[in-house]
Amino acid sequence: MLDNIKICPGYRFAGIHCGLKAGDVLDLALLLSSCPAVAAAVFTKNRFPAAPVIYGRKQIAEGCDLRAVLINSGNANACTGYQGEIDVLTVAEVLAAALELSRSEIFISSTGVIGEPFPVTTVLRGVEALVADLEGGLNNEEALDAAAQAIMTTDKVSKIVGIEVETSKGLVTLTGIAKGAGMIHPDMATMLAYLLTDAEVDRQTWQAMLQRVVDKSFNRISVDGDMSTNDTVLALANGVSGCCLTASSDLEVLEDGLLQIARDLAFMIVKDGEGATKVVEITVTGASGVAAAEKICRAVANSALVKTAFFGQDANWGRIIAAVGYAGVEINPELVNISFDQVRVVSGGVRDPHYSEEAGAAVLRCPEFTVKIDLQSGEDEFTLLTSDLTHDYISINADYRS
Repeated sequence: MLDNIKICPGYRFAGIHCGLKAGDVLDLALLLSSCPAVAAAVFTKNRFPAAPVIYGRKQIAEGCDLRAVLINSGNANACTGYQGEIDVLTVAEVLAAALELSRSEIFISSTGVIGEPFPVTTVLRGVEALVADLEGGLNNEEALDAAAQAIMTTDKVSKIVGIEVETSKGLVTLTGIAKGAGMIHPDMATMLAYLLTDAEVDRQTWQAMLQRVVDKSFNRISVDGDMSTNDTVLALANGVSGCCLTASSDLEVLEDGLLQIARDLAFMIVKDGEGATKVVEITVTGASGVAAAEKICRAVANSALVKTAFFGQDANWGRIIAAVGYAGVEINPELVNISFDQVRVVSGGVRDPHYSEEAGAAVLRCPEFTVKIDLQSGEDEFTLLTSDLTHDYISINADYRS
């Protein structure tokens, strides 16, 4: 089922249907570490953070080690006021009692519809069933897959990655799951991601490492330019491998591995974008600063006109160059070159004399391709992933609560 995916030792998983969604769709997940795990997290920057985000931020700020993560789909518990925060505490307390842990060791995440009262009674019934399921029949591979499915909302597929990396202390495993298909925007994408390792690493190093990794992965994707109230990336390191990583070379290996699984999950999110048929890498090179390259990158990646042209397989480079021009960056238009994969489209700010519409359209018919924008004004660059904008995106979101 999960071919070539390494499952991190020292963690168990469960995913069940508790009644938050219609039918028998899985909607409640549990991740459990066999021992206290050092936790790091990055949260949404939305000014309306969901109740579990408020609670999670407090846990991370206080340096809480974590043992269990409970994630529900179907209800965001966002914009639910003080009652929503009380509900988070209630669920955490009940799960802690069931697992014989302290409340501070329980991390809560939610995803789904914003503004609806949190169905705490339904979730509490689910907690009892979830703990029973944890002790039940699924092997860890099947249980991991069930947990990854239970956190999905409009996702079409579950997202799971697992690898091993070699350190001077021995083999270390990293496993990640994520959900997200809509409300995906750079600067924390409705995206949730959970990154696990059996390495031992100190808290400050782990948090700094995660922030760098998020900035190079989940903060470089965009499906629709909307940022959720619930976005969370949580990373746990429980140390069961016995590999205590302190040397800079070992920490570099761990960070490279963490970045690999984060980028793989980020790619899966864009590929599974609501209604998406394309994954497009936008790369700006030759910029006079990274910030300038990023502004242009984001302007192009978030342009509705550009994204609909990608869907229509219309090599309308004028929309791209217009987005470059309104990004708010000082450029020399006479130096700008644009290519679709290896096809040069624009040279010196005008249509390349050798460009053919047929060649450009052929690239845009591919499910994955790159748009490279070379400003020829410096040495800096920036890259992010985006998707096309389709009829299905409108249909999915018009009917989301129907």
